[in-house]
Amino acid sequence: MAWDPSERNRVVGLCDEHGIHTVECVVVDTWGMPRGKRIPVKQFLRGGGFHIANVIYTWDPTCFIFSTPFVNEEHGFPDMHAVPDLASFRIAGWTDGVAIVMCDTVDNTTHEPVPMDARRMLKDQIARAAALGYGVDAATELECHFFTEDWKPIYDDINCYSIMRGFEMEPFMFDIRESLRKTGIEVEATNVEYGPGQTEINLRYGPLMDMADHTVYFKYIVRLVAKRHGLNVTFMAKPFLTEAGNGMHVHQSLTRNGANLFSVTDEDSVLGNALMRRYLTGLLAHHKELQLVMTPTISGYKRVQDYSFSPTQVTWGLDHRLVGVRSIVGAGSSNRLEARWAAADANPYLVLAGVLAAGLDGLDNDYALIPQVVGDPHADEQWERLPVDINGAIDNFDTPFTRSVFGDTFVDTFLIMQRREAEEFAANADQGEDVSAWELKRYRAVI
Repeated sequence: MAWDPSERNRVVGLCDEHGIHTVECVVVDTWGMPRGKRIPVKQFLRGGGFHIANVIYTWDPTCFIFSTPFVNEEHGFPDMHAVPDLASFRIAGWTDGVAIVMCDTVDNTTHEPVPMDARRMLKDQIARAAALGYGVDAATELECHFFTEDWKPIYDDINCYSIMRGFEMEPFMFDIRESLRKTGIEVEATNVEYGPGQTEINLRYGPLMDMADHTVYFKYIVRLVAKRHGLNVTFMAKPFLTEAGNGMHVHQSLTRNGANLFSVTDEDSVLGNALMRRYLTGLLAHHKELQLVMTPTISGYKRVQDYSFSPTQVTWGLDHRLVGVRSIVGAGSSNRLEARWAAADANPYLVLAGVLAAGLDGLDNDYALIPQVVGDPHADEQWERLPVDINGAIDNFDTPFTRSVFGDTFVDTFLIMQRREAEEFAANADQGEDVSAWELKRYRAVI
């Protein structure tokens, strides 16, 4: 897979300008964790990519390897070829002499894209939107918890939006923002959130593929900068049972020639925009099917609680934070839809591929729009409920829609992975109501 000469020349120029000696080449596993290799710049610029075991797509969050039809002992757990995507190449903003790049994966035998590669799935959905004449802009909005070196919250009171508490956190938060900025990732705002040691960091709205890559880079940079300050950080969906969890809200809109197509008033409806309404119907139609990729960990389902600001029903509303999809209208070029049900520990490529595919399906089918929520949705029994454990989400995942988006190989394999996750939890964890020691050990430090 040859590099585009102009892209290669751009990267060579950046490497020379910034004195790059090492390139961090990243492949994102199914759990959303960055894997890969550090390659000397001279070797990187030869353009050969590198080989990496394909089992990274099927192991569990602790890297425990088990057999699946995708890869097993009979296959010998072979390599695949990782091909750097130069469009994602960035100078590392957290240190000197280092760059970072995302890689797509190719089967060594067939030379076709690896069917478990979530980044490729997102590219396919973006290409589908482009074929319909649409660009896609988005922003992810994630929360995380900061801890001391021995995993104590850096503060244990609730002080949401506190400017004073934010000032106390500024020595490391400023380092995080600057490290992101220097990596080419613009931060719009940071604020203290509702949980102990919890912060929200908002990234600047932009093209969907860039946003997916930036979200992975962002989580990585937050972790490594926190380590530099003697801190731990987790994006685990629910590190404390009775405190606020960590979500990944996805703001999205369709564009053409740089203009937000959701901003046009072209119908007499609550939303005022036919394209936005049809896209919304797709998000709602596939909410339950997508829950397993949106909430891939056991602890994530402890976040699905009424009045937790994590959706528990298939709902939508206008500027309403208790619904599954929040619809922002009356904001002109900032009109958008906010899918609120993903957890911060989900794989961003799977999440973004899922919501885009659902929205495009709404354009194709123009489903009837369910009524909007007015008032308290949790007190209203008319709304369809979401599963509150992983087994219920597993039951909803295998559908023609998910197979069309993620492919048969991924759906079959992911179901095996998730069923094993449920079995491991049942066999090894305290089944009480709290977040178990098994969950903390399995997820907190890595996901």
